[in-house]
Amino acid sequence: MALAPHSPGSKQHEKDYLKRTGVADWDRLKPFAPPGRDTVEESVALIHDFAVALRCLAPTPADRLLDLGAGACWCSDWLERLNLRAVSVDISHDMLALGRTRLRDPRRLVAGDMEHLPFADGSFDKAICLNALHHVPDIPRALGEIARVLDEDGVAVFSEPGKGHDARPGSLAAVRDFGVLEQEILVTDVLEACERAGFAEVRITPLAYTLPGLGLAPGDWAAWDRQARRRRPFRAAEKIWRGVLELLGLGKRGPLFEEAFAATVVRTLKGAMDDHPIVVARKRRSPSRDTRRLLAVIAVLEAPGRSAPGHPVGLRVRARNTSGAPWHASNPSGVGHVRLGVQLLDADGRLLNRDFHRADLPADVAPGGDVVLAVTCPAPAASGTYTLKLDLVAEGVSWFEPHGSGTASTRLVVR
Repeated sequence: MALAPHSPGSKQHEKDYLKRTGVADWDRLKPFAPPGRDTVEESVALIHDFAVALRCLAPTPADRLLDLGAGACWCSDWLERLNLRAVSVDISHDMLALGRTRLRDPRRLVAGDMEHLPFADGSFDKAICLNALHHVPDIPRALGEIARVLDEDGVAVFSEPGKGHDARPGSLAAVRDFGVLEQEILVTDVLEACERAGFAEVRITPLAYTLPGLGLAPGDWAAWDRQARRRRPFRAAEKIWRGVLELLGLGKRGPLFEEAFAATVVRTLKGAMDDHPIVVARKRRSPSRDTRRLLAVIAVLEAPGRSAPGHPVGLRVRARNTSGAPWHASNPSGVGHVRLGVQLLDADGRLLNRDFHRADLPADVAPGGDVVLAVTCPAPAASGTYTLKLDLVAEGVSWFEPHGSGTASTRLVVR
């Protein structure tokens, strides 16, 4: 089915879905089973979708997230448990009312239509849409709205049922019994619709769970499609020719195996992507630099070398952001903002106090940017020779050093 506008009559049925189906016990616990129910197959699929989407989206606690078609907010609930901030939007008041019972902070619930999102331009950093886009009558319009409410670096992840979904027994029953809209999502159509909506880079992810960075652009998808559609006579003719080369000693066994294996892999993965496409759409093309956040180069510009016990020690430190993402100096959630950490080591370099001192960044630091900090920390109370080791820390997430980032040190004699 092409991504074309449909009748809006299904929207009222979506609003009334919870009343008519009586599935509140499921939506209250989703993706886990209510007592006495067997939902293993559906539950595992939902859990997998969530894991894949987050690997592709790579959200941080500083990100403003939008949960599209949130329903009873099971995805928002899990995001909240990961200390991530999400605004949940759904067309159904009833679903959102049920979602209020799941969330620690129910203030971020908004009743809204994906075709007319009630948010200002650039309101969000990232958006997640799990199995909801195929219910929207005018998908191209919804994609345009999603692109509009994302900022200039915005990213959206869509996980949807794919080819033939509208003809499956469950979909036919849902349309017949409840009047909701069930559409198939065809990969080529949704990739093209995302590009028309204003996304600069759109990729479908064949191995999203294990390799979230691997994705096929529309041209790559077309090549895979051609490979998967190649008919046996043409493949057989190529193999016969290669067999002749083998007999003459002009070929190797490797190419025969590699060609057959590659064809099998392409057909298998293309079938999986047709059945359940996972699409990552970006407002800006991915940077060529390392996209990890926790990378820095640190240098000590000034250090006293000596101090009296317990007296203030003044340091000047420069830190350069060598990652592909900004460092945020603050975050309302209290998680993920970057600070300079001072670790206290003894004369032999053994750690005495990993959380000896912290210093705030004066402002956010963009990728490639520098910041110079004037740090004042206390000297140890006991006389001796120490090392002050300097590293950056994303609070509540990790120190930078375990991610391959550099540190800096300075010797301090306390007398």
